[in-house]
Amino acid sequence: MLSHCIILIILSITTYVMGQQYRPPRIQINRLSSEPVISKWNDQSDFLYNYNSAYMPLNEDIVLAVRVQNLLPTETNIYDVAPSKIAVSKSVNNDQLKYTYIREEDVIIDPADQPYQIAGAEDPRIVLYNNTYYLFYTAVSKTDTGDWLAHLALATCNAVNDPLKKQSWQYHGPLFPNHSWSKSGALLIHNQTHSYLFFNDSSIAIAVSKDLIHYELTGNLLFTTREDRFDSELVEAGPEPQRLSDGNYLFLYNSARQTTIPNPKPGWRLEYNLGWVILDGQNPLNILARSDEPIFSPDKDWEKCDNSSSTFWRTRGLTPLVVFVEGWKKIANDQFLIWYQGCDTTVGVAELKVAFGNCFILKMSVPVMAFSLTLYLLALG
Repeated sequence: MLSHCIILIILSITTYVMGQQYRPPRIQINRLSSEPVISKWNDQSDFLYNYNSAYMPLNEDIVLAVRVQNLLPTETNIYDVAPSKIAVSKSVNNDQLKYTYIREEDVIIDPADQPYQIAGAEDPRIVLYNNTYYLFYTAVSKTDTGDWLAHLALATCNAVNDPLKKQSWQYHGPLFPNHSWSKSGALLIHNQTHSYLFFNDSSIAIAVSKDLIHYELTGNLLFTTREDRFDSELVEAGPEPQRLSDGNYLFLYNSARQTTIPNPKPGWRLEYNLGWVILDGQNPLNILARSDEPIFSPDKDWEKCDNSSSTFWRTRGLTPLVVFVEGWKKIANDQFLIWYQGCDTTVGVAELKVAFGNCFILKMSVPVMAFSLTLYLLALG
């Protein structure tokens, strides 16, 4: 009887240790189109630049909130841009590759509406919760001395209203007005009592909220850049984290690294790629795993816009060597559609799949191995 009990203890310890060793899934992204799905050059918008698209849940339709931008009337080159706006585009017949033409009347967030966003409304991310849309975006302005200000701002829309109409949205202003720089907010509603906002673009900061309208800075960081990896220059929040079939969260993040690839934009020396972290399903502030390599990088002509390999898009891309994700939709267990932008100019769509292994890797510490072996020998004796 004693031997049986000791063997059960050994099995329990082994199971516990094995369970403690998290093995991250395999994550793969495949482009669904070799060409942009929204582009001025494909006659799909009144705006020259259409990028940084958030997904807006609306019945069975696919609706994107798209950052749109034209050149200034006094432009001298393709980089003389007017303030960004946020407009909506809807899928045609629920086709993920076809979207309605974008016009001025499709704008839902206009920089002219509020002084704190007079220089632009950028980078939308949207969450629908309890029949309310929460739209996080970057409100851009300037100081009297000409310094740029970026404030993470919030607008909401009750779902009984039409979120495709500008008048349906209520502005709540900057979330952190006393800070001169905040942007790119991804909201994780973990449960009824815990909601986390992951934001910013040099490191991922954390704020918490009790009502989803007001946010309090924690002073902590979720993660930062890494000098020896693909995210050495910048990490920036992607869309809201999504729950996986194992109960944990997948959080996509955008990143940048230095590059020597020649490109036409004066002074531009960065390449943007996509990374991921797995957040603990019990405590989302605990990171279980992080990508060693990017899972998505500029590859197509309209994602590179560089001097070395691009042809048509070399003179049309606002910011070369960029893929950037702000919106995704769950379409099956561990399977998502993602919308991304290329070169700050166009919108593309891809499919992301997550695959889990069938076993854990056992990595016991020396004390645990010694203790287990002692119990085993006692059981034999």
